[in-house]
Amino acid sequence: MPNMSKPAWNLDVKSLSHQRLVEILRELQDTPYVEIVRDLRKELIERLKSRGMTIPEIVKRLSYAVPRGRKLNEVAGDWAEILEITPAEFKRIADAK
Repeated sequence: MPNMSKPAWNLDVKSLSHQRLVEILRELQDTPYVEIVRDLRKELIERLKSRGMTIPEIVKRLSYAVPRGRKLNEVAGDWAEILEITPAEFKRIADAK
């Protein structure tokens, strides 16, 4: 059985357009390609920060329309480390008015 976390193909995330980066991230979400998804998330966060978005602004965008409870916990777990905050901090920011 092939190793799904290490695909046989490479993806140069730096060369992707903003739109394509998000499209691929959505397509690979909840797949075994954990490392690629992580690289895509990191690249997206780097691009948002380079455009002047703050961590709270990014958290608000990522958590917009996400039901509170288990789903928010999943989103916080997926993104907090990349944002260099804790999942608890992610949830606190997401819930702040």
